Amino acid sequence: MVQPGSRIANETKSIAVVHRHALIREGIARILQEASFHIVGQEYSSGNLLQLLTNHKPDIMLLDWEIPEVNPTTIHKLIEKCPQVKIVILTEPHSTEAFLPAMQAGAGGYLSVNLSPQECVQALHALARGDIIVSQEMVKGVKGELAATQPTRSKDDISDREREVLQMVSRGATNREIAQRLIVSEHTVKVHLRNILNKLTLRNRQQIAAYAVQEGLVIDVKSEDSSHLST
Repeated sequence: MVQPGSRIANETKSIAVVHRHALIREGIARILQEASFHIVGQEYSSGNLLQLLTNHKPDIMLLDWEIPEVNPTTIHKLIEKCPQVKIVILTEPHSTEAFLPAMQAGAGGYLSVNLSPQECVQALHALARGDIIVSQEMVKGVKGELAATQPTRSKDDISDREREVLQMVSRGATNREIAQRLIVSEHTVKVHLRNILNKLTLRNRQQIAAYAVQEGLVIDVKSEDSSHLST
């Protein structure tokens, strides 16, 4: 894991913090600033989120799921407006019901506010590297919900190369990035991706992300019930 204060790819990542409670919002901003992230804006409601993205174009947005009118449609609109932003949902511990809708809408992470400062920083470093991040205490609940709402799928028919593609897609890699990594054409990547979707009866990359959580292909971020981001 990358330690707090280190740089990611020699660049300082810009972050917008959106939380309804000033104490938590400003505490998160302070922690991330000390870890060499660049805080470009803070908000407490859903009203100015599009303006915040347009004006500052952050690399990452931490978004409080409990803010009124924040929902999967909000995530979709934000990503449509600013495709490069990685949205991370902040929510109460053990609250997993929004995970699948949020990930299907394009979120790149789902974190508990019980994370310690160090764990939060490590998670955002992993996100910036292209990983999908989910708080460890939520993973069990998320898997249970996925198992209850999705048919059983087997990886037995997935080839080794398709498994590589699946893992890279689950970490947010584009078709071009996968092609460069595997030294194949983008057309070949698309064929592998189509085969994966067909074999696992999935519809899109967001469902691949959810499947990745179910199969343990994402970064599990440890959390401490006694630790809080505002401390």
